[in-house]
Amino acid sequence: MEPNQPQGSDIREHPVSVWVAQLGQFLQLNAEDTGRQTVASHLLQLIVAMPGVQEARICWQDLTGADEVGSVSAGDGSTPPLTVQYKGDDGFSLLLHVRAHPLMHATLKSWLQGMLPVAAGLMAGAKADEDIALFSAMTAQSPFAVLILNAAGELIYANQAYAVSSGYCPEDQRGQQVLWRSGDGFDNRLRGQLLALKEGECWEGEILSKRADGRHFWEQQTVSVLTHNGTVTHLVAIRRALSHAQRQLREVEQALLLREQALVSSSNGIMITRSDATDHSIVYVNPAFEKITGYSADEVIGREGRFLVRDDLQQPDLEEIRTALREKRAGTALLRNYRKDGTQFWNELHISPVKDAQGAVTTHFVSVINDVSERVRYQKELEYQATHDSLTGLANRSLLNDRIAQAIAWAKRSGLFAGVLLLDLDHFKLINDASGHGAGDEMLRQVAARLTQCVRDTDTVARLGGDEFVVVLTDLADTADIDVVAEKILQTLARPILIQDQEIFVTASIGTSVYPRDGDHGEILLRYADIAMYRVKEHGRNSVRQFIPEMGQNAISRLNMEAAMRRGLEQNEFLLHFQPKIDLLTRKVVGAEALIRWQHPQIGLIHPVEFIGIAEESGLIIQLGEWVLRHACEQQVRWREAGMPELQMAVNMSSRQFRQDDLASRVAQIIADTGIRPARLTLELTESMVMQDLNSTLATLRSLKNLGVSISLDDFGTGYSSLSYLRRFPIDELKIDKSFINDIHTNPDDAAIASAVIAMSLSLGLDVVAEGIENAEQAAQLREMKCHQGQGYYFSRPVEAEQFAAYIRRQED
Repeated sequence: MEPNQPQGSDIREHPVSVWVAQLGQFLQLNAEDTGRQTVASHLLQLIVAMPGVQEARICWQDLTGADEVGSVSAGDGSTPPLTVQYKGDDGFSLLLHVRAHPLMHATLKSWLQGMLPVAAGLMAGAKADEDIALFSAMTAQSPFAVLILNAAGELIYANQAYAVSSGYCPEDQRGQQVLWRSGDGFDNRLRGQLLALKEGECWEGEILSKRADGRHFWEQQTVSVLTHNGTVTHLVAIRRALSHAQRQLREVEQALLLREQALVSSSNGIMITRSDATDHSIVYVNPAFEKITGYSADEVIGREGRFLVRDDLQQPDLEEIRTALREKRAGTALLRNYRKDGTQFWNELHISPVKDAQGAVTTHFVSVINDVSERVRYQKELEYQATHDSLTGLANRSLLNDRIAQAIAWAKRSGLFAGVLLLDLDHFKLINDASGHGAGDEMLRQVAARLTQCVRDTDTVARLGGDEFVVVLTDLADTADIDVVAEKILQTLARPILIQDQEIFVTASIGTSVYPRDGDHGEILLRYADIAMYRVKEHGRNSVRQFIPEMGQNAISRLNMEAAMRRGLEQNEFLLHFQPKIDLLTRKVVGAEALIRWQHPQIGLIHPVEFIGIAEESGLIIQLGEWVLRHACEQQVRWREAGMPELQMAVNMSSRQFRQDDLASRVAQIIADTGIRPARLTLELTESMVMQDLNSTLATLRSLKNLGVSISLDDFGTGYSSLSYLRRFPIDELKIDKSFINDIHTNPDDAAIASAVIAMSLSLGLDVVAEGIENAEQAAQLREMKCHQGQGYYFSRPVEAEQFAAYIRRQED
């Protein structure tokens, strides 16, 4: 039906007529125009705009029969119908069928039962004024908030229900856009959706509304459009606050959605299985499970989770999971699992039971799969590092003690023997100094490999540190078996070792001890094997000896040496001897080299060759070196103050001492404490020492030179320094090694080498000192070669400070 235009002011001013016009109807109702189709159209659009309504259909009936007036659909019509009927006294009846959410039935029925008499009266052609007034009152008094807005979304009309639910006065809100101002971040999207509605369309959903006091609340809203000639003229919104049950349902839905998103987003694998006694099949896995295992959800749904273990069933933690499933409780296990491609990963598995709504019956299990392969690998690596030597991969002292204890326990139960072999490489320091630490490390690795080849898998090879190794032998039927293994080791080491394209030969001294003959504790067996090893060194090295009780008499073991040295430093058991340095031209004493000795209370005088190696390995060389430097400087000052000629004091420095980051500050402190003139102090460094880490060496030498001390390169000719480095290093003196001096007067080659070194030194402006001069012929030839200084037994052995002073006085006399 074509809409009529308003006729007369009385009609335009009629409150219901104005409301209808604002509603965007195609037709303004009056007493002369009450067609059934028009009334039905208005009524259906109003009903279908209400929350939860999906479909509405109107039928009227009189004496002539029934006919459908009209219908409107806003959904799929899948919910049960609600039927409301009105029957007037004149025989006219009106039947309304509505499909809506079941929760809306009671409210809708009450509201529609009041509306149908008005609609029936209009359709029956009765006078409209009274009925229209009733129709307007029903809208105004509707329990639902009704809002009428223009096409731009600006408010034209709102009923009292809106004022109650929102706290706003409708008159104050007139002209404002109230449909999208919740401030929840979705306003712009909602505005676009509502303004895009077309004829026959509606928007339905839950919105977050904002009260006048600033509080938010959820409402169910349906928005439909009113059109004229296909153009949207108005928006009609009907709102209903969610009931308590609906709010709870929404909260449950949101909670479920959140949990689902958590499962999907989790980096841990999630697997849900049934908990029947005979059925633990998988019903759900998340994407992380698929990523970790390589299996898709379709491949695992219906299978039991144990397929991840495959045939690797001998895992202790599997029983914990089986028990937890039987007892319907939580459980944790660390398992070896296998991916689809067959690769293994470590699964830290946590399972938890899921109860039914009453909390009485376990219906499912949730399993959390955490791939901890990297953590397990790291833990194993830490355990390995804690028990193995980083250089050779052999057992370290910690693991060695445990293996000796196990060997003793097993030998005690079986009635057999256990053996301990302590092995020390002969002259390893010389090899290390001559070829460098890199070559020395490579030698230790190859020695470790050869030792491992000489023993069984049940035996243990360990490195104590430095060039010391220990072999633990188990299940020995006879003590003679130890000697068999020891001889095998010596033969294996006798083969040359190829390092840096050079064949290097190494021998070893081996001492052995046996459980239970020599002791019942690992520490005792090691100490006795150490004593036996030192007896081998005393008798020519490269051999093996078993410990016998007589070896322990008056012997200080290597294992006790470190403690004895510490005690010796505390109790002033160390002393200095001094060897004169002679000017070969004037034959006057011009300096002294300080050399340490150990006056042991039981053993007597011990020379450095017997304890310096242990001091370097244990780190005591730092403390020992500073002790030597301090006491040598103090002695030089005492001699000066006693009126003796001011001599140059030379002090040897160890490699470990030289590598200290704060070496220069330590030396400076000693100089300040003792009062020695820096120019009268010479620090002697070996050639091999300065050729390691050249940049660091150069920095250290420069810092020492800045103190004013002199630098001497000791044992020159035994290493591999070059002229280019001699020019770079701030060196003041070269000392020709004794090996080139021994036969200088009889061997032309040695004489040529010595002459070349002296000439080179002179050309570089360096002083030259010859070591190990033992006769007059050597001294005379060196003097002819213009060598500056010399020292050796020909002039004087190293002597104590009082004897050295006496030597100086005799020269002066």
